[in-house]
Amino acid sequence: MAWRFRPDGRANAAPSEAVGAPRSYVTRPLAEDSSSVWTTNDALVARFWGVRGSYPTPRVGNGVVGGETTCLEITYGSSSLIVDAGSGIINLGEELMRRANANPNQRREVTLIFTHAHHDHLCGLPFFAPLYDARFHIRFFGPDLADMPFEEIIAGYMRAPYFPVDFRFLPSQRTLQTLHDGDRLLLPPTGEPRIIRGGSTFESGEDLQVDTLFSRQHPSDGTMLYRISAGGARLIFATDVEIGSGGPYADQRLIEFARNADALIHDAQYSEEDYDGADPKRGFGHSTPIMAARIARDANVGRLVLFHHDPHYCDEAVLALRQRARDGFPEVMTATEGLELRLDGDRRRLV
Repeated sequence: MAWRFRPDGRANAAPSEAVGAPRSYVTRPLAEDSSSVWTTNDALVARFWGVRGSYPTPRVGNGVVGGETTCLEITYGSSSLIVDAGSGIINLGEELMRRANANPNQRREVTLIFTHAHHDHLCGLPFFAPLYDARFHIRFFGPDLADMPFEEIIAGYMRAPYFPVDFRFLPSQRTLQTLHDGDRLLLPPTGEPRIIRGGSTFESGEDLQVDTLFSRQHPSDGTMLYRISAGGARLIFATDVEIGSGGPYADQRLIEFARNADALIHDAQYSEEDYDGADPKRGFGHSTPIMAARIARDANVGRLVLFHHDPHYCDEAVLALRQRARDGFPEVMTATEGLELRLDGDRRRLV
């Protein structure tokens, strides 16, 4: 297996010692300076590094849409987080290394949140370059699934015989912690993230804030949906959901969760023809653009972004689905690799 990067540490380093709560894998002390190189204006910025579902697809001419699987980078001021570790996180990891090398003495902190553990949302993790660099502290948050603790899901993805480098032996510092339905994760500009169990009505303009909704609209173990807020802007990340599969109550939970958000990133993997056609995809855990448009309309969001595109669809087919959604909701975009959404807290504007 060839590496796309040169690790700063050695894969056969001594096992790290597990300490504290949450579980932490520590190999060496990091610099005291915890400031970050990631800076933006006061807008909440979302950058797409992977937009496909199911598996990466380099073979269908994806010059516009892109062929990497799910990965989204969020920044707000000096705070940042990454949603999911599909194959798109490989290129993001290399970009984070370039940022780190521009300021080699700074400590690097990365926060990852996961929706679920299907392969297309995890396959880039073993090739995420910061894992192999002792300058990085990487925090992992996500749901327990299939009676497995979250930390076991993540650490178990990188171990023999599935991968030659064991997660426990990496040079970076890593902490892992479970998120539950209704939790709120706060990421302050400085200091440690904290979880408020069961949520809170408190909102801070300085913190990057993540609220959770666990959905059973994806087989068979469900998926975590996220509402990401800062500076008055709100972004909903709702991938791997099949509208209608959990009944009206499940749909209404999502609608209320997304209510009045500036933007809704929503699964829209299948055309209606594929969803109900000769080889139907009904029950696979994914939506159509018309389903996504209904949620956007009923939730009164500012903008709908179609996401998790089928790997069989060429650029033209993916882009054509946007018009299907516009029949039910006019403000629609298609997620493509490299697309940046900049939300300034005024739901009428996308800067």
